[in-house]
Amino acid sequence: MDNPISAIFDLSEEVNREIPRIRKLVTYATVFIGVWLVINFLLILAVIFRELIIGALLVVFFVIGILALAMLRNLGDFMKYYAVRHAAIVRVRNDDPVIYAPKGETAVLRLFAFIRSRNPVMDQAPPHHQFQSPAILKGRTGLFYNFDGYLPARAGALWRIFGAGYPGYQLFIKHFQNAPRAEDLAALKQAAEDVSSGTHLPVSRAIALWSRKGEQNLSDEAYNYLGTATIYFSHWGKRYATALELIVENEDGSYEFMPYIADGHGLPGPRAQ
Repeated sequence: MDNPISAIFDLSEEVNREIPRIRKLVTYATVFIGVWLVINFLLILAVIFRELIIGALLVVFFVIGILALAMLRNLGDFMKYYAVRHAAIVRVRNDDPVIYAPKGETAVLRLFAFIRSRNPVMDQAPPHHQFQSPAILKGRTGLFYNFDGYLPARAGALWRIFGAGYPGYQLFIKHFQNAPRAEDLAALKQAAEDVSSGTHLPVSRAIALWSRKGEQNLSDEAYNYLGTATIYFSHWGKRYATALELIVENEDGSYEFMPYIADGHGLPGPRAQ
């Protein structure tokens, strides 16, 4: 008898192999509908004042085309999210049961080295050279926030103008010597959201890094807050959601993750809802 968990993973692999083909078909359909909408709009301008009935039908078709384009966009976003989620599941399944921090002078630099090791693109892309530790950043409200690590990457031109394409990358790290309280985590969430509004980039990762000593424990309030804390950013009708993370570096050099975020081979981004 097959292991049901293994059977689920096998089924997921079969679906995941079809995603590139489906996304390609979605792209073709999007281009076709986009061209048709342009032609339809020109036809509306040409006949709306001469043939009212035909013009009204063209307007109806134009509205249907807009709705179809929106649904294709949502389908494309879902396929992308499914592929990222599947990659994360595979990464968790294949990862080491205990993960240790790499060598580094400080806990922040060790964590950045660990994140970079999970994203080989960071070694080649310009954002690698823009890592700031520490970093003082200004939010949209005019307030300044102190972070122990910050890494940005510029969004693509299409995303800035039309909301489509690569949304950029922002990594925030705040270091705590003692167990962070729920208020500390809420302050980190608020700071990341305010800076994100100022930079016009969604938050990719916001990490509370805790260097735990001895038998220190996280309070129930902070643990419960982590389970619900989500950082939001809105752009061109899309809302991007990112989970607030707590990464614990123990005295033996091992890491604990709450929640575990699995990076892929590239610069990850937040989820568009």
